[in-house]
Amino acid sequence: MKQTRASRRLRPPAFEYHGAASGAHARELYCEAVSLASLASRHGTPLYVYSAAMIRARLDAFRRAFHSIPHTLCYSVKANSTLGILRLVASAGSGFDVVSGGELQRVLRVNRRAASKVVFSGVGKTAAEMELALRSGILLFNLESASELKLLAATAARLKKPAAIAVRVNPDVPAKTHPYISTGLHQHKFGVPIPQARALYAEAAKQPYLKVAGVSVHIGSQITDVGSFQAALERVADLVRGLRKQGHDIRYIDAGGGLGISYEGAQGNFEKQIAAYARAVLAPLRGLKLHLLLEPGRSIVGPAGVLLTRVLYRKTNRRKRFLIVDAAMNDLLRPSLYGAYHEIVPVSRKSRETEIADVVGPICETGDFFARDRRLPVVSEGDLLAILDVGAYGSVLGSNYNTRGRAAELLVNGAKARVIRRRESVQDQLRLEKL
Repeated sequence: MKQTRASRRLRPPAFEYHGAASGAHARELYCEAVSLASLASRHGTPLYVYSAAMIRARLDAFRRAFHSIPHTLCYSVKANSTLGILRLVASAGSGFDVVSGGELQRVLRVNRRAASKVVFSGVGKTAAEMELALRSGILLFNLESASELKLLAATAARLKKPAAIAVRVNPDVPAKTHPYISTGLHQHKFGVPIPQARALYAEAAKQPYLKVAGVSVHIGSQITDVGSFQAALERVADLVRGLRKQGHDIRYIDAGGGLGISYEGAQGNFEKQIAAYARAVLAPLRGLKLHLLLEPGRSIVGPAGVLLTRVLYRKTNRRKRFLIVDAAMNDLLRPSLYGAYHEIVPVSRKSRETEIADVVGPICETGDFFARDRRLPVVSEGDLLAILDVGAYGSVLGSNYNTRGRAAELLVNGAKARVIRRRESVQDQLRLEKL
C-alpha cells in the first residue's frame, strides 16, 4: 500500500506506518513491505521482527565512513546472536567479535571460513574455549590479564598453534552511559591499565607461540558522546608508538564498539552520526599505518528490530492504569534491568486520544514492565503494540522465567518474512530435565 504524506515515519527504511491518517481505515505499521499485524496473526505473539534492509544499510554506512583506512567490521555477536542475523551479517562480508566459545560456535555454524575474521574478547576465557579458537584459526585474541596470557601461551604451545594477540587496555576514560555498561575505568573488570599492558606485551614477546599483533580498547556501550572514543584512542595511539619503538609489530588497533542509538523519538541521521564517530576514531590514528578493527553491535541491529505484543487486559487501580500485555521481562529484560526506555506504539493507529498508563507483563514481579507512567495512544484489549529498537540485547537476553517459552523471531526482506527462530514450547524446555 502506498504511503501517504500524512503517514508517520518511524524507523526508515524499516518501520513505517502505511495507510490513511484519518477516516474509515486506520494506519498500520509495516516492516519493509510486510504488515506487522499480518505477521502477528500468522505467528502469534510475543514476536520479534527484524528488518534486513536496515541491517544492510547500517553495515554499508560503517564501510563508507571508514573507507580511508584498512579496516574490518567485527559484528558484536552478543548484541544479537540469532543464526539468521549472523548469516545476514556474514553475507555482507563482516567479521565477528565473540566473548564465549558458544558465540564462536554460532559463527562457525554460519560460515566456518568466517573464523579468519573473528576477534575473541572477554575476561573469562577457558582453556577449552581457547583451544576451539586456536583450532578454528581466529584472527586475534584480546587478552585481559596476566593469568589469561599465561593460559593462552600454554594452550597454544600444547597445540603447537600460534596465537595472534592484543592486550585490551583500560584507558581510564569515562563513558557517558549507564554504569552497568561502562567498561573503561579502573574500577571495572575489563582490560588492564596501560602501564601494566606494557609489561604484558614484553611477556608475550617471550612466548614462542604468542604473536604480538595489536592493541585493543573498549570503553562501554550505548555511548553517544563521540569525544569519549577520541580520548580513548589518543591514549591507545601513544601506547602503539611506544610499543613499536620497543620492537613490537603492532598491526591492528581494535577500537571496540559502543556507539549508541537514540531510544527516544525518531532516529537521527545515521550517516551523520557514523561520520562524526569515524572522525573521532580516526583523528588519533593518523600516520600509524595500521589495520583498524571495529566491533559494532547495537548500532547495527538495535533499530532494526521490534517486539510485537498483544494487550491482554486493561486494568485500573484507583487512578493508576495498566496495560497488561503477553510479552514479559523474560522476552525483553532491558527495561527491568537498566530502567531502559523503549518507544511503544500501536500497530494499528485508530485514534488520536491518549492516556497515561503502565505497560506491564504477566510475570509475578513488580519489575516486569516495559513502560511506567507513559503517555500512549488509547488501545483496547486484543490490540497489538510494537516495542521499538529491540534488535540489540532483546531476544539474546531472553530467559524461561515462569516457564515461559522464548519468542519466535522473523527476518523480513522486502515483501518476504521467514522464521529464523521458532517459538519455544514447554516441551523444548523440559527436554533437558529428568525426574
